[in-house]
Amino acid sequence: MATKGLQLCSATFGKLHYTTKVKCELDLATEKEITEHGLKPRKHRGRIKCNNTAIVPEIHDAIIKCVKDYPMKSLIADGQRLNNCVRSRNWYPVDTPSNRGTNRTSDRMPSSARRQSSTVFDMHDEYSCLTQLIGRADAEYAVLKRIFTEINQRDPELKPRSFLDFGAGVGTGTWAVTDFWREHLFEILSVDKSRHMNDLAELVLRQGDPNKATMVRNVFYRQFLPANPERKYDIVLSSFSLFDQTSRRRLYELVDQLYNTFDKYLILVEQGSNAGFQLLEGIRNHIRRNYDTNDKHLFAPCPHTMSCPRIMKDDGTPCNFEATYTRSFPSSDGHQYGSILYSYLVYRKGAPDSAHEFPRLVRPTAVRSKHCVCHVCSADGKLRDVAFTTAKHGQIVHRCAKASRWGDLLPMHIQWLNDSEDEKSSEET
Repeated sequence: MATKGLQLCSATFGKLHYTTKVKCELDLATEKEITEHGLKPRKHRGRIKCNNTAIVPEIHDAIIKCVKDYPMKSLIADGQRLNNCVRSRNWYPVDTPSNRGTNRTSDRMPSSARRQSSTVFDMHDEYSCLTQLIGRADAEYAVLKRIFTEINQRDPELKPRSFLDFGAGVGTGTWAVTDFWREHLFEILSVDKSRHMNDLAELVLRQGDPNKATMVRNVFYRQFLPANPERKYDIVLSSFSLFDQTSRRRLYELVDQLYNTFDKYLILVEQGSNAGFQLLEGIRNHIRRNYDTNDKHLFAPCPHTMSCPRIMKDDGTPCNFEATYTRSFPSSDGHQYGSILYSYLVYRKGAPDSAHEFPRLVRPTAVRSKHCVCHVCSADGKLRDVAFTTAKHGQIVHRCAKASRWGDLLPMHIQWLNDSEDEKSSEET
């Protein structure tokens, strides 16, 4: 019996495969900062330093003033229910022959002038908008703050002058983008189909008092996208709003318009569920098929331009990342901190930066005694488990890998020496 158990244990551990036969070449800029300027490896250039994000005090105080006439306990409970619905949301496009001719007037209307279709997530009154503000603002702000932090770290020379937020909601995109480039932005266009949501977003920026001046200048609110196709915006954002499109045709028309509108960065964000990941993967394939990638390229999260290896594995696991945040209002169970899973795409106009092909951690780092295991998406379009040790890769490389977290980049170029063996044992541990 003991022998049988030992054989079973050996067979189980035989399936666990970590790639250690790799040649790691640390990024020259990172190596210089560590060896010559005393930078600690845990603060390497691939780290996205954005944890437990909290809404700025001015916005927090404005939210308190906006909800003062409503019962806070009910808003928190309803906000939690809304958050649960968004996390479990699925997308069912109505691209069937029986529905193609039902609204010919709308089909003849230009996509730029067509309002977003109604859904069960419509914010049809002031209370439902406040529910969105209480239940989702903290999490969405944390996600956008993390994405903008990566863009700011990798492109420190960026000075955007205009910003378009499609599906803006309560204005979390405006809060996040002004944390980095407030002095450079001269136009912020906030587009949301709900008039009540636009009114609430403006009220928050007015610190809860409609007679006060806004905290952010030159913010304009609309219920539909600009009709002028030649109008360009430096940063274009659509976060947690793509599910509102009722068909693939309308979704891809919207994506085409947003893609043709951005001049520096296009950011698409959805919930980190299987449904959200598959929706973004469809958009990625649509862009790859219909647009030339020489002028505009995928900036993040992928270090490659091929199909997502998660789709190739087909194991039901989405490519998602985690953002942690501090709740403005503790949940009903008393928890002060929260986390959200999200999937995203960032496109950039111009040449790739020096960190474009750095491996990205797609799962938490497993830190063990004298070694650590990183599950990364590599520049060759494959998912790999890499074990780093001081003896084989050097102290600096090991400490950089050990300090990296889920969603970070490893500031190194890795050459896979046992590629044929790695393909045979590509099952994810």
